[in-house]
Amino acid sequence: MKNLVREIHRRSLWQVLGIYLAGSWVALQVVEQLAEAAALPDWLRPFSLALLILGFPIVMATAFVQEGISAKRPEAPPVEPDVAPEPEPESLPAPAAPSSSPARTPHRLFTWRNAIAGGVLAFAVLGLGTFAFMAMRTMGVGPAGTLVAKGVLDERAGVIVADFESTADDPGLAHAATLALRTDLGQSQLITVLEPSEIAGVLQRMQRSPDEPLTPELARDAAVREGVPAVIEGEITAAGGAFVVSARLVNTETGDVLLSERARASDDAGLLDAIDDLSKAIRTRIGESYATLRAEPPLETVTTASLPALEKYSEAMRAIETEGQPERGVALLEEAVALDPEFAMAWRKLGVELGNRSENAARRVEAMTKAFELRDRLTTAERYHTMASYYTGVTNEADRAITAYENLLDLDPGDDAALNNLGQAYNQLRDLERAEEYYLLAAAADSSNSIPFTNAVITQVDLGKLDAADTMLVRTERLFPTDPWVIETRATVQAGRGDHESAIATTERLRDELIGNLFWRARTSGVLAAHAARQGRVADADEELRQAANTDRQRGLPGELLERQLTRAAIEQWVRRNPIRALEVVEEALAEIPLPEIDPLDRPYARLAMAYAMAGETGRAKEFLSELEEALPPEAQRGIEFDVLRARGMTALVEGDFDEAIELLRRSDRGPCRLCTASIMGYAFDRAGRTDEAIAAYEAFNGLTDNNKHFFEANVGGHTLERLGELYDEKGDLSSAAKYYAAFVELWTDADAELQPRVSAAQARLEAIIQEIG
Repeated sequence: MKNLVREIHRRSLWQVLGIYLAGSWVALQVVEQLAEAAALPDWLRPFSLALLILGFPIVMATAFVQEGISAKRPEAPPVEPDVAPEPEPESLPAPAAPSSSPARTPHRLFTWRNAIAGGVLAFAVLGLGTFAFMAMRTMGVGPAGTLVAKGVLDERAGVIVADFESTADDPGLAHAATLALRTDLGQSQLITVLEPSEIAGVLQRMQRSPDEPLTPELARDAAVREGVPAVIEGEITAAGGAFVVSARLVNTETGDVLLSERARASDDAGLLDAIDDLSKAIRTRIGESYATLRAEPPLETVTTASLPALEKYSEAMRAIETEGQPERGVALLEEAVALDPEFAMAWRKLGVELGNRSENAARRVEAMTKAFELRDRLTTAERYHTMASYYTGVTNEADRAITAYENLLDLDPGDDAALNNLGQAYNQLRDLERAEEYYLLAAAADSSNSIPFTNAVITQVDLGKLDAADTMLVRTERLFPTDPWVIETRATVQAGRGDHESAIATTERLRDELIGNLFWRARTSGVLAAHAARQGRVADADEELRQAANTDRQRGLPGELLERQLTRAAIEQWVRRNPIRALEVVEEALAEIPLPEIDPLDRPYARLAMAYAMAGETGRAKEFLSELEEALPPEAQRGIEFDVLRARGMTALVEGDFDEAIELLRRSDRGPCRLCTASIMGYAFDRAGRTDEAIAAYEAFNGLTDNNKHFFEANVGGHTLERLGELYDEKGDLSSAAKYYAAFVELWTDADAELQPRVSAAQARLEAIIQEIG
């Protein structure tokens, strides 16, 4: 310390200024590091800066005073060499006595010792104050105590965010503010913000409309019903061009205001920043870690800087999650990404919605890819969801998707979407037991969303757990009595039990109820076409597919339209055994819908190759497969690799390379579709003359339960039963032959007149066998 004081004494005023500024910078860096490492409050930085600013005039005054003292201090007499002095001449007068004026004494207040000691003391007081504040915050003592520390709220307590009230003329502004606050609060590790879909389920159980405004009063009623301890009520007050955004956390039972915060925005461009500040203030007082809050990107980064885009997104979410209008929601999401092409949340939701509808693959892949590229602009949970959706929906990498969802569940074990999608990923790997497990966990985590419920039911059908599927379906129908996906699932269970007539009736009822909905009109027509074709009613199937195709034209989906026509061609090939007509249907379709008019990702290359190979045009089939490799990026090819293997296998089969064909088909028997290869494997062995293996493969197909089986039976159901009867007949196993002839006759009892000769032949042979074996 003495050396430091002595050194400072020697410095000039300008040198002291430089030393102080450099030292202040170092001190602020130390404070910054301490604040980050120990998760200290944000106000530590400005307080430290204030202390340094206050210390600046003191240091400069001390330097000025001390420099002045140094300048006035008398110089010490020079030290003479150690030699004897010359004697003075006696004639010279004696030297004059020195002046009697006293030397200037050092200032007692402005000393370097006092300045340094004062600075150290000030920062020590700041450190003690910060320590005391953090201790009170953690222990829930006094005004510094957080709501969680005080026991007012439990960790992970549920919170409902009511719709913002607004004095502004624009209602979309209030919706956008509600969504923005919910998004930011949703990142919290201490509270669980109920999703709109969950709230919609609560309102339905309250016999209230799920799309009515969630006023503070209604939000509190819903919270009381569900045992949610708190509600956040918000308000936007417009004054000129400025806004005041306020929110309060209200105790559900007592109505007491637990905390209240507000923030200001000078204009609508600053509204998101104000909501961000408001959310951070609320989360701070609830008990969120300062480190967590500092680590999160600004709200406009994880949403959008465009308020109009956020308003469109907010409207889309209401349409999809509470109003049951997914078509309108998709259109609004398209508008949102048009307003802000960097809006990652909107891209992700668009990809998810298109994926749920299993259509417009090109736009779906584009949306998921765009969201993946912009994933750094998402919250942590959204980022993991986006990565996993990309791996399952674009690159076909279920293992990587599972890792992403498991990381997400480490953050929030109750994330119902992650649980459900983890089930989807295991389904993609054909691990149906694990898939069912996660669907049931997702349903338990969120009883307001029908998707995990219907997924669980469908998987139970696939596993052959038909009694469990019935039980789960009853529960699902009780929760979602009017949900079209649930009604469709009822038809799926009925078909799984072999009650196809009831499945047809349920599907017809669904179509009648949603006759104005183009999506459901096309979807139900496709299902009814499959049921008709499996029964040999090809004319009825053809009419249903024409209706579906007309709907696809209205919706502007050329890829879907071409898929319908390929389904018609497959029925001609398999059911009518008319490859010439099958090829004509394909050629007519391509004349109407040339491939260049369809986005490459929506072009059904593999199905086209399969159709041409089955018709004997293997050269054309190979051309389509070559074009596929040129037109599609590697990740898209990876997503359809099993379809391509099947098409190559069928091409080799028709060309007579049976070993190669069967090897390719075996390699294709992976992925979520268990029937895609199983439905044609018997035909491959049959054509190769390997009778025993053909019988085993045909019977394996018949023995499978699958929620989509009627679509495959539409093509090969009659053929499989008929050939099993014939093959067993050829082997002399008359009992088995009779069994399959009888099943074929029963299935095609009402088949078209042109198919009745085959039915009559089977019936005649069945009667002959019965007579022969008694």
